[in-house]
Amino acid sequence: MTAQRDKRIWIGNGTLVCQDRLIQNGSVLVEDGKIIALNQPCPQDAAELDACQGYILPGFIDLHVHGGGGADFTDAVPGCVQTAARMHGLHGTTAMVPTTMTCPDELLEKTILNYLEEAGTPFDGPELLGLHLEGPFFATGGKSRGAQPVTSLRIPDRETLEHFITLAQGTILRWDEAPELHNSELFARVMREHGIMPSIAHTDAMAAEAYQAFEWGFSHITHLLSATNWARKQNGRTYGGLNEAALLRDDITVELICDGCHVPKEMLLLIYKIKGSGRIALITDAMRAAGTDATESVLGSRDAGVPVVILNGVAQLPDLSFFAGSIGTMDRALRYAHLDCGIPLPEVSMMLSGTPAKIAGCFDRKGTLTVGKDADIVVMDSDFSIKSVFARGTKLV
Repeated sequence: MTAQRDKRIWIGNGTLVCQDRLIQNGSVLVEDGKIIALNQPCPQDAAELDACQGYILPGFIDLHVHGGGGADFTDAVPGCVQTAARMHGLHGTTAMVPTTMTCPDELLEKTILNYLEEAGTPFDGPELLGLHLEGPFFATGGKSRGAQPVTSLRIPDRETLEHFITLAQGTILRWDEAPELHNSELFARVMREHGIMPSIAHTDAMAAEAYQAFEWGFSHITHLLSATNWARKQNGRTYGGLNEAALLRDDITVELICDGCHVPKEMLLLIYKIKGSGRIALITDAMRAAGTDATESVLGSRDAGVPVVILNGVAQLPDLSFFAGSIGTMDRALRYAHLDCGIPLPEVSMMLSGTPAKIAGCFDRKGTLTVGKDADIVVMDSDFSIKSVFARGTKLV
């Protein structure tokens, strides 16, 4: 992939996908990596890109992604971050939050240090918005653990949390935890002290525990429906689950793995009906096999991860007991949500770009086609296949 940046480029003759409407025969004018005008004729001094009656959308923002193109961020070797990011850039991702998974502390340290090195080196790919630490403070039960290699119960403590936060030098955007664990209130407090979003994941928590966690400051649910609970019977009574609590609270955002495998159409539509596009982020949760033709792979680091098989368009544990990450991309998420589920395109765009930008704290410069924002732009044809991708004005495809 050869990246290039023209000083001024006009992208037009397409349907502009805005927050609340579609604009036919729209255009975007880009200069020095920013959007400087909308729906104007092409200036004589600008390079011209004809969208050929396709679609012009804001770049996709993936809040939860482990790897792709054969690389995983926890490989913790030079080049793994940029390799995975470049692959996702080919599919419309213009900003992303690289995600770790449960692993030994020594490997997490190496992963953070490698991220710092690669994030500090300019490259032709999506912007790296910060780190997402998924684990290791999770429930140990099989359904809640999923494919996470949680072999023993880890309880958060301030010393451990502060160690990794200091090591990461302010780059941790969010950190996941199961809020029923001891010291969860401390976990949320430390996250707030450092401006990190605490998110609920891989949990046995029921509704009462979820409501308590929301009061502590947990504001987001990691891959809702995947390793989270619905109502269930305990000791002769039925109790509400975390999923119901999250759907009932308007102040809680959720993310959904939108690969057409993890979340069935009916459930996606139900959650969309309840939460609306302003509280849902569509994610890939992609692992290293995304963008490859592998039939066997490894979830997590190549040397210490979990063996998986790729079957029916998704990564699974070899015994097929659990999904083990997605091989999806954000353009696949768009096609599933819009073409298969019938959600209006502006609403899908909001869940792929606008809402993730708000959750990540970068809506002031990303997430919509707005004058003054970064020139993160995806051009798709009438079948919603990628034609061109721009990340901060640099052409990736």
